Amino acid sequence: MAAILAGLMSGPAMVQAQTGQQPAAGQAAQAQGKLSVDSLVGDILDYPAAKAVLVKHIPAIGEDDQIEQARSMTLRSLQQFAPDAFTDAVLAAIDADLAKLPPGALKH
Repeated sequence: MAAILAGLMSGPAMVQAQTGQQPAAGQAAQAQGKLSVDSLVGDILDYPAAKAVLVKHIPAIGEDDQIEQARSMTLRSLQQFAPDAFTDAVLAAIDADLAKLPPGALKH
């Protein structure tokens, strides 16, 4: 996974990281107080309960600091870089668990 994540900071991801512009999906999730696989990785990592959901389903993420390079991407967009880790089934399970988080869990 480290090699895959190392290559994330090229192309559109690099532009987003440099400009600081957030995709509409991430902005909408924040406004609604909900997180999903269409939320930004950074938004998920910023909330301990949400990060725990992510690590539950993809344990390697908890062991790899390079995930920080993907903060401006969505989990769904990471599927193209690591399809074996971010399968449709894994994304669906993450989405379901994120939906179960109480609104108070989305506070720093």
